[in-house]
Amino acid sequence: MDYAAEIEQIASEARRRSALLMDEINEINRQTTIRAEELSIEVGNRLRELGEQDGEDESEGESEPAAPPPTREEGTRPPVRQQVPPPTVMKPDPSWAPEQLQQAEIRAAVARARAARQAQSTVTPSDGDFDSESEYYRRSTWLD
Repeated sequence: MDYAAEIEQIASEARRRSALLMDEINEINRQTTIRAEELSIEVGNRLRELGEQDGEDESEGESEPAAPPPTREEGTRPPVRQQVPPPTVMKPDPSWAPEQLQQAEIRAAVARARAARQAQSTVTPSDGDFDSESEYYRRSTWLD
């Protein structure tokens, strides 16, 4: 029995399978990149639509009298909050398969969780130092 030939055969089979897996991974990465570009275009369009809707809402609300700003003590600043846009509501397509609906629901749940995490991830400095670099080190969590 020739062990060297058997080892060489096993190694060549492993290399062949590795090459097939790498090709599959490269194809998945290519498709992911294409889908990410499509989604970024879609998100940009939706954000533009939301901006236009907000502009229309603000122009309608200008006829109402504005409330006077609340008075604050000297030297105090309001807490700094980042504006996180509300997640868009996904409307399922009736032609989707049950698996696609389930995946869409999971993606929507992940997006809601991420938005909630981002909304609570900004910590305001308490020592009066309000520069953005120090805010980075004062985060409540390092997981973001």
